[in-house]
Amino acid sequence: MKTLLFATALAATAVLGTAPAAHAQQAASKRPVFAEIGLGLNKTLYFGDTRAQLTRALGGSAKAGTGNNILAGFYVAPEAWRGLGIGSRISGSFGAPVTGDHGDDYIFNYYNLALAAKYYGLSREFGRGLYLRGSAGFGQLTTKRFNEATNFYRHQYALGTSLMGGLGYTLPLKGFSLGLETEFETASRSGTVDGLGAQTFKSGQVGLNVIIGF
Repeated sequence: MKTLLFATALAATAVLGTAPAAHAQQAASKRPVFAEIGLGLNKTLYFGDTRAQLTRALGGSAKAGTGNNILAGFYVAPEAWRGLGIGSRISGSFGAPVTGDHGDDYIFNYYNLALAAKYYGLSREFGRGLYLRGSAGFGQLTTKRFNEATNFYRHQYALGTSLMGGLGYTLPLKGFSLGLETEFETASRSGTVDGLGAQTFKSGQVGLNVIIGF
């Protein structure tokens, strides 16, 4: 259900961003809106005592693993802003199973919806050249311990805020653009653990994304 809700929100964001962008070339001065979609790879990071918190919540834990990123967003970037765009971005990170304590597998997934800004400081033209990106948002993590052979499953959820920063390069092409971006994320999310009450999970990621812009 959580994955379905995220997929629905992701599709809605992509549609909302892409629809205005289809008219951007014809009426750039009136409504300069740019959309993007992307895929990437990530390495999850645990900060502080997060692994110990996960052990208490799930009865075991594993080292932080790797996974995939999926994202979509849009930016409003009038020419007068000289390379600055402000908008919204939704992204999700889906981890591959990692074998950990007690021989069980562990998955660490999370997503967020954020306000975002991109700035092409060298070219002063949005969608061309080197850029910096910053985002601040809200979202959920879902971590699971499971063993399919014994039909054992245990989940932990948490909600909270995240901060993201990126450095990338965009190459404009005919009708679209192609970009490569490195990303760092740090997040603090709280969830209720049986017998312990509210607990805070601090995590993040480093990632590399390929982005198509319209």
